[in-house]
Amino acid sequence: MRFMPALFLCLLSAPVAAQDISLSLPIGCDPGKDCWAFQLPDVDPGPDRMDYACGKLAYDGHDGTDIGLASLSEIQRGVPVFAAAPGTVRGVRDGMQDALVSEIGKEAVKDRECGNGVLIEHAGGWQTQYCHMRKGSVSVRAGQTIEAGALLGQVGLSGSTDFAHLEFIVRKDGKTIDPFRGLEGGPECGPGRKPLWDAAARQALAYGPAPYRIGVAPRAPKYDEVLKDRFPGDILSGTAEAIVLWAEFNGLAPGDILHMTLTGPDGRQMASHSETMAAAKVRQFLFIGKKRTEPAWPKGDYAGLASVERKGGPGAGTRELRYSFTVR
Repeated sequence: MRFMPALFLCLLSAPVAAQDISLSLPIGCDPGKDCWAFQLPDVDPGPDRMDYACGKLAYDGHDGTDIGLASLSEIQRGVPVFAAAPGTVRGVRDGMQDALVSEIGKEAVKDRECGNGVLIEHAGGWQTQYCHMRKGSVSVRAGQTIEAGALLGQVGLSGSTDFAHLEFIVRKDGKTIDPFRGLEGGPECGPGRKPLWDAAARQALAYGPAPYRIGVAPRAPKYDEVLKDRFPGDILSGTAEAIVLWAEFNGLAPGDILHMTLTGPDGRQMASHSETMAAAKVRQFLFIGKKRTEPAWPKGDYAGLASVERKGGPGAGTRELRYSFTVR
């Protein structure tokens, strides 16, 4: 986000000496398991996009770290947002609806793209901003002094967004800073010499692709159906017209190999698919399956597997997600 909402305009007192800041993870989830870093600050000064590892997990001008949940329904479990460092609350907004901006339109959030959120001022000219929080969840007030780890609210879907996430923005003297690189910078590709994240946050937000969600549907699913959790169960009717395994992947780079396999209760492979990414994608949705040709599917437990392999560079390795469901 490039703007500074009027509600969040900084109220600076006399200048203070510059100092380092240490940032803890600002969200109460387990990255890589129930939340993921979907987009990072854009460090490319021109019209292109590039994250700190020279990947494409950003869009042009994006200045925050987006830590997202698997689906919209995850908002309901109340994922907490925490202050990443001690400071003073300088601005809050609450009361905006949790809604897909693709459905309500950008005019509905004009000049309020951050949605419900909190702005905190820290010593040394530092600020942190927390966006897209859940309606009615903001639990601090302007002028309040808080410690690191203080509860600010919950992750939501307010403002200009189409997925449930916290956007976390860091500024120094009004200038956006990438917390993965810090003030001193470092190698052309990779973390800076003095990243702002503390050790635990750096480990939690480790760079790399991942399959982050998997499920089954009784027919070929549309992505918006998956986004809205139209196929939440792990039990399928024996008379379903098809058995379709779907999966979502994030953080993909050219050359990443995606693989999916669907296996029946007899251990035989029903369907499989592999593809190599030709371009970078923040998210990718795939599905495989088989149509029913007999009166009913064999009853029993079925298995699905989604994996992504990166052969070199930042985030190299193989990450997989397994899934089981039952046909009755």
